[in-house]
Amino acid sequence: MSRLSALGLGELQVFEAIYRHRSVVEAARALDLPQPTASRWLAKLRDHFGDQLFVRTSHGMEATTTAEALAAPVREILQIYRDRLMQERAFDPASTTRNFRLAASDFGQLTVLPALDAWAAETAPLARFTGVPLSREALPEELETGTIDVAIGGFPGLSSGIVEQTLYEDHYVCLIRRGHPLADTGLSLEGFQACRHVVISARAAGHIHQEIEDRLLGILPPDHVRLISSNFSLAPMLIANRDYVLTLPRRVATLFQEQLDPVIQAVPFDLPRFQVKQYWHERSRHDPGHRWLREGIAAVLTARRR
Repeated sequence: MSRLSALGLGELQVFEAIYRHRSVVEAARALDLPQPTASRWLAKLRDHFGDQLFVRTSHGMEATTTAEALAAPVREILQIYRDRLMQERAFDPASTTRNFRLAASDFGQLTVLPALDAWAAETAPLARFTGVPLSREALPEELETGTIDVAIGGFPGLSSGIVEQTLYEDHYVCLIRRGHPLADTGLSLEGFQACRHVVISARAAGHIHQEIEDRLLGILPPDHVRLISSNFSLAPMLIANRDYVLTLPRRVATLFQEQLDPVIQAVPFDLPRFQVKQYWHERSRHDPGHRWLREGIAAVLTARRR
């Protein structure tokens, strides 16, 4: 521990990020640092401990025995810093230059980032907001370590220590182009199954949409699933000139109805409603800047309820 006390916060954060991500590139991205800076601090760490610490392998940067022994004490030091010092630091929206990191789907980022920027334009003109991709597997750890500040979406059963707040409830609808043969008649279950479809896949993110995806793939003939996209924002454009059906959340459909003028129809079978929430780790509960961010997210998303 005494050798760790001689190191700066930056070096400790770089060590933890490389240990977690097994990559200097990913560590730099997670810390919002230039890669040369992360590499330079890794070199300083290696010189300080007289050990390689991380060795390149086909599976990424593997920790040496020395690095494994250091991992827990480094995490403890950073936890003390985040829990005590950061939470006691005064937060002034008018002067903050803090970069808040939000994990959300592409549609979540499209919805939240511009709205947050507008919300903060006058009261916090120097605050920044960064949207990062969702990864269900890494989400609890990223919230705990502060790699991301808040996650937005639907993630049932996250680990203990994660706090959640419901922002709004939504349901699924079908989106078709205005010239589709069924645009004026509506969709029956038989008609739905007879149509060709674009399906959104959220398996990589572990989002609640995965349940809907499974239901759709279970009810549709395989050869009628013509296109699969992992992108909520791209999918509506894929039906613009095709007689395909796209099943997606009402809020997404409404946004693109304003831009692309498609037709929204009811899903001809039961799909569960779902809640969109924001998630954070309990260690951030009393951080005034983090509280300001959560209040902003709640303000801009609940205001858009339909």
